Amino acid sequence: MGATLHQAVTLQFKVTNNQAEYEALIAGLNFALSMIVKCIQVFSDSQLVINQVNRAFEMKDEILKKYLQRTRSLISQFEDFSLTHIPREENQVADRLAKVGLPDLCQTQVFGRPIFECTEIHSEEHPPCWMDRILDYLKDGTQPDNRQEAKKLKLDCAKYILINGELYRRSCAKPLTKCFRPEEAQEVMGAVHKRECGTHARGRSLVMRILHQGFF
Repeated sequence: MGATLHQAVTLQFKVTNNQAEYEALIAGLNFALSMIVKCIQVFSDSQLVINQVNRAFEMKDEILKKYLQRTRSLISQFEDFSLTHIPREENQVADRLAKVGLPDLCQTQVFGRPIFECTEIHSEEHPPCWMDRILDYLKDGTQPDNRQEAKKLKLDCAKYILINGELYRRSCAKPLTKCFRPEEAQEVMGAVHKRECGTHARGRSLVMRILHQGFF
């Protein structure tokens, strides 16, 4: 029998019911991707979100458009995806967990701002680096016009995942490792070298210590 995993999302900002539904959906998709799930079947009691994601409803609200764009970007990372409506009266497990509390959660996430704001990348804030093309692809599907280059990019991006706007590298043998830009990597290397995370280290030893700390 399969295991049941529960996840809670706490939003520390005002949202409409539809925005909250998207926040929950996106958090669930990120959670599944972090566990290297390839195929997923999602059930929701929100007719509006389901019909927008499945392209049955036209999108007019500008904020919901940003949520939808982020949702479709995540969906593209699954090999197989379906989103199905479930009547509210049949969604009792989720309702009960929301009302009585969640003491046995495997993971709890607290968001201080909308998820689409966390994933917006402002190039003027950072010099260009190797992460940009991966972030652009995972964020909105941007890829090269050349077919071979696009295929290679898609294969490369399968090794990575976006969680709350942060890029992580997947691995079957160890937990996700957080990716850094060159200027951020310098700070991490300095911290490790100065014994904030261990003894002084050089070369390969320094690299292994950084990887063990969960960074890539």
